[in-house]
Amino acid sequence: MKSIATRIGTIVTVLAFTVMIAASGVTYAAVPPPMEIKVRVSEKGFTDEKGKAYSAKNMLKIPNGTPVTITFVFGEDLTSLAVGDTHQIEIRSDNGWKEETGKLWIMSRQASVTFRAGENGITQYRAYCILDCIGMEHLTNLLIQVVPA
Repeated sequence: MKSIATRIGTIVTVLAFTVMIAASGVTYAAVPPPMEIKVRVSEKGFTDEKGKAYSAKNMLKIPNGTPVTITFVFGEDLTSLAVGDTHQIEIRSDNGWKEETGKLWIMSRQASVTFRAGENGITQYRAYCILDCIGMEHLTNLLIQVVPA
């Protein structure tokens, strides 16, 4: 009787560890890899790395649950009057979540924001410049859409 109880206890213990290891592997595998995205900022608006302007028809799309770092890059031409401008970008969601970058200008050309897309049920974000600058009316068009993973 004692050996049967010992065998059952051993089997239950082995099964419990197997389930724990398998479950942790499944949970770990479900986390998408982090994304790093660069967005150029200039008096003409937000553009991707190839120079294509972001708009309502060309949204930045990020899979739900993905950790993402968006790096905003100062992209004013040296011949532009806006070369002396300073930009600061805020990303905001419908539910009040917001995050600001540091200031972007000729001497500090990059600033980043890191977050998990879709956290707390957020489906869309909007990025815009919060400082008065040349071209500010064009720096309101970066829509970030959370898409199914």
